[in-house]
Amino acid sequence: MKTLLRAAGAVAGLIVVAALLECGSSHTIPPLTITTATLANGTAGAQYSEQVQATGGVGPYTWGLGAGALPNNLQLQSSGTNTAIISGIPDTPVQADPFTVKVTDSGNQSASQQYHVSILALPDTLSFSAPSLNFTGQLDGTASGTQNATLTNTGTVAVAINSVASTGNNATDFGQSNTCTSSLPAGASCVITVTFTPSEAGPRVAAISFSDDTSGSPHQLGLNGIGLSPGANATLSATSLTFNGQEVGTTSPTQTLTLTNYGEATLNIGSVAASGNFSESNTCGTTLGPGANCPINVSFSPATAGALSGSLTVNDNSTGSPQTVTLSGSGASTGTLVLNGLCQNSDLNNVCDAADDLAECPAGLVATMPASLECLTNTVTVDNSRTCSATTSRGTVTGWCGAVPASSSSRKAPRKSCNM
Repeated sequence: MKTLLRAAGAVAGLIVVAALLECGSSHTIPPLTITTATLANGTAGAQYSEQVQATGGVGPYTWGLGAGALPNNLQLQSSGTNTAIISGIPDTPVQADPFTVKVTDSGNQSASQQYHVSILALPDTLSFSAPSLNFTGQLDGTASGTQNATLTNTGTVAVAINSVASTGNNATDFGQSNTCTSSLPAGASCVITVTFTPSEAGPRVAAISFSDDTSGSPHQLGLNGIGLSPGANATLSATSLTFNGQEVGTTSPTQTLTLTNYGEATLNIGSVAASGNFSESNTCGTTLGPGANCPINVSFSPATAGALSGSLTVNDNSTGSPQTVTLSGSGASTGTLVLNGLCQNSDLNNVCDAADDLAECPAGLVATMPASLECLTNTVTVDNSRTCSATTSRGTVTGWCGAVPASSSSRKAPRKSCNM
């Protein structure tokens, strides 16, 4: 029974732990956007590892493929954070394999970005002077100064350049010209000149794609910029937050929103307030400069059982004030199984052990996959969806979060009944 429970718990924990972590994380650039404009090409038989980065939104995050397929033997790895990794050892050469990576946050916002990755049979002979060009804040509808990148042919034969095109979600926000002709001689370089004219406030992402006759085609130059609106701007990283079930009379882990001023003037903040069974804390102060941001931490403390709602409101001097985020959660009724703040397991001798672990096992959070854990003299309940590891004076306890019926007097009961 114990072996089966451990196996089931490990599998279930790996599947859902990322989706059930309650602590949000602060992001610096809302709304939810994939900021990695391009991915490097790989070589057959060699280790490949590239990061895909997102910004904005509210964690935890879920990553996946929106369309297409990765080159053979590559996998998309997600840990629930705003970074995913594509890695593996590709074994089959492919030319500009297209696929789309999609990320979804806990507020059901999503963002997608298409990539083209070649798996090369031979070393690549074209390279850019920098992988991307990055533009600082630029007023909407106005053009930035120019930035340049150089494309160099490091090989011993000329490379045919078939086409040059702007691609990506915000391709029309970037203008480009270049000195690249239809043939780039061995050892020669050409220059790409880019300007940024944002069509709206916030992060803007695109790429310039060079189609050529090398095995690494297309070669892509990443483009990133931030648009600024006239006057002050107040942009929140999500329009809603949803809290999982929480024991009445306890407080949930926080979820974090980011307030960003994508404006050219200072944002004057009159107030930040949460209503209902929700509370907030923030470091925003009374002003937020152009391009600056601050975190707003929101928590849920249900006073009654059942579905509960509220709102977070920011009053300021921007257009559209006040900004509002819808808040929702559920209070757990008496008898509902909730986490007890302990990490629990039994050793090879069926002796039960427990350690305080409020970070991974926040007390009062409703257990979603209850299961029984057999100890030498008793049986305790754990949540198979939440793995944990905590250290005591006796050593490290690695297992699952303990669970008890909702009531303030029983939350630590399993610890007293363990044989230690």
